Amino acid sequence: MKDIATREDLLFLMQQFYDKLLADDEINFFFTKITHTDQHLPHHFEVLATFWEQSLFMKGGYTNNMFQMHKEVHYKHAFTKTHFDIWLHHFYTTIDAHFKGKVAEQMKTNALSMATVMQIKL
Repeated sequence: MKDIATREDLLFLMQQFYDKLLADDEINFFFTKITHTDQHLPHHFEVLATFWEQSLFMKGGYTNNMFQMHKEVHYKHAFTKTHFDIWLHHFYTTIDAHFKGKVAEQMKTNALSMATVMQIKL
């Protein structure tokens, strides 16, 4: 298995990850009913790829406020620890199913850090 190395890898990973999120009845409503993200997935994947390129490869280009966007969703329907656990589980298993290496491990570490900070701040 190869490591995550390109934007195409990130786009592929986001597609696989969102397939899991949208199939999970315990969390999919955030994407289908609260934010309607499911209606514009190709654009959302591009934004996420830019975010992860910046996080993992220091490429820059991500200008949104990730925390503020999730805070607004949280006000519509509160995130619980269970929601974060499900999200992380799907994230980790998606990465592990397709990639192996330093960047893949860093992506999982970054995701855990972000989820932890969000849980504290929300």
